[in-house]
Amino acid sequence: MTVHLPLLLIGIALLWFPRKWMRLGLIVGGRRQKSERNTEGWRKPEPGDPRLRFREEFAKGRNYFDLLRGAVGSLAVVGGPWIDAGLAAVGPDRGVARQVLGLQIAVLAIGLLIQTIRIERRHLSFFAPIFYVAGVSFTLCGPWGAMFAFVLIWGINPMFGGAQAFLGFYSLLLGGFGVWLGKRGFALPIVAFGLCFAPVLLSLLTRRPLVVFTRKASNHGGG
Repeated sequence: MTVHLPLLLIGIALLWFPRKWMRLGLIVGGRRQKSERNTEGWRKPEPGDPRLRFREEFAKGRNYFDLLRGAVGSLAVVGGPWIDAGLAAVGPDRGVARQVLGLQIAVLAIGLLIQTIRIERRHLSFFAPIFYVAGVSFTLCGPWGAMFAFVLIWGINPMFGGAQAFLGFYSLLLGGFGVWLGKRGFALPIVAFGLCFAPVLLSLLTRRPLVVFTRKASNHGGG
């Protein structure tokens, strides 16, 4: 096993960066509009229209940051056609390869939990890290598999009742398209499936809904 420490540290820094830090103004530039301060929080889907709204989600700049850091961070850890992996197996030893895969999964899983679990004022919430998972999927499922899954899930999004159903179906699409169109074997698309489904599983086990970020949360009584 070889460890490319700079790549590994870059990957961990990007993947383990809590999204809530963006709300504190720690992103590059450091300057934020007064109207945006303390306005992004948590909300449950509204009773009348619980679905994820395409226009709202794609209008949030922080979602694009999640997409980018998920892609770059996972690529730094797992590697790709044009970049070495931060954690890599050397030689034909399958035991070492499984250990490396296990360590890579651990890094990705910790990052996902950091993005998903939120504790504020002694209240536990689960956030649906849709764009973060989408970024990671470009590494695990390959660009074509990830792109087809992402486009299709948003195309059928009006059928769903909320983030839980969205991520549940998205995990199936990632696993299917990743195996079919990806060129990285069977294991990594299955990891993508597991990472995408993990927030749904946490929500079901704890009987707590998955919530989403919104700039209007303070107006709805959220966060």
